[in-house]
Amino acid sequence: MPAIIIIIAGIFGGFLASTALLVLILMFSKKNVLEFLLVLLIFTFFLGDNSIGPFAFMQNFRFVMVLVSILYLLKYKVIKNSIANYLLPFTIIAFFITLLFSPIGIAAGLRSLGFWLVGLVIFKLANLLYLKNSKRASELLVLVLVLYFTVNLILVFFPFESVYLNGRFKGLTGNPNGLALIAMFSYALLSLIKKRKDTIFKNTFFLVFRIAIFFVIILTGSRTALLCVIALQLIIWTEKHIVWRYISIFILAFLYLFFEDLIRYSLFQEISFLRIETIADASGRTEVWPVAWEHIKNDGFIGNGILYDDYFMKDYVYRNIGENASRHWAGVWNSYLSLLLDVGLVGLIAYVYFWIQVFRKSHYKNLAIAFVFMCLLSGITESWMAASMNAFTPMMFLFWAIQSQPATNK
Repeated sequence: MPAIIIIIAGIFGGFLASTALLVLILMFSKKNVLEFLLVLLIFTFFLGDNSIGPFAFMQNFRFVMVLVSILYLLKYKVIKNSIANYLLPFTIIAFFITLLFSPIGIAAGLRSLGFWLVGLVIFKLANLLYLKNSKRASELLVLVLVLYFTVNLILVFFPFESVYLNGRFKGLTGNPNGLALIAMFSYALLSLIKKRKDTIFKNTFFLVFRIAIFFVIILTGSRTALLCVIALQLIIWTEKHIVWRYISIFILAFLYLFFEDLIRYSLFQEISFLRIETIADASGRTEVWPVAWEHIKNDGFIGNGILYDDYFMKDYVYRNIGENASRHWAGVWNSYLSLLLDVGLVGLIAYVYFWIQVFRKSHYKNLAIAFVFMCLLSGITESWMAASMNAFTPMMFLFWAIQSQPATNK
């Protein structure tokens, strides 16, 4: 309830009002503060993609949330023995590259520090809550996701704002792809919580909830999230059948490569959310990628700092295309190209180091493999890995934070 009150305060009074209320609650509240921080942090990042509308204040409030959370968690030795410290090599590299070469300034430097700071908060909160009561922690996360997606599903039928963008459902987020990726990561988190078997929720509940999330993804029209969730589920299903796993991955790869032709000559060609006409060029992304790659070949070893990928694309469009540029020129749309533009090969290697370490600490390896595959696949057409303050990087941290907790069922 306090988290909802803070969100309402922000809607009517902006991020300063929500900040003041947050500080007051932390000063005088004695019970369930860690739970409150985690819930508010999740909602803050879920809503932080809104640049206009009632939730636009979240753009600034998410920075406040991270800073206040860090300060509060100092008494719990937030830095000591944190898994987030595996992010330090990447963060240090990103910070100094940004400091030395970025044309953007201090905002980019803060975003580079954000990887480590957000990681510290997520890993510490998850660790404290799961060590205290793993059942309560898992059920809390499930209830947060239930609330979020219930509101989104209500908006499908009773929209009070403009919750559609060009016929694609965006719900409470700023754009359809954002909601789709939140749904994709939520699907993975629910699969992990179900695997742990430390909640009162039955398998039927998880099945129905994940079907609902799948439905939301379809409404968003995000083919990336749809394909990634299917890939995740295939790997989960084939845990004890390695041969079938490779066969299913091969079939998935085949469908990915020949999706356009298969759909064009099938009974499903009238399904509008697939947007058949834009599958071949990934909605224009294949036009952007060679431009980014040409620039990477000149500065691919160390890059030019966090947020440079966005700066580069805006500069390129201004100099070469003009104000009437198509939407796909608004970004790089590829995590690997974005990371190379921002932190170069050195930073990319440091980022991979973090992934290797959290994978090693995971207790449910099959789910970890499925999650890695899902993330790598989504990174082909989305640049989420190169940002610290979106909704998706914190969710990735949360997945690994739960994976690192003592296993309840293996």
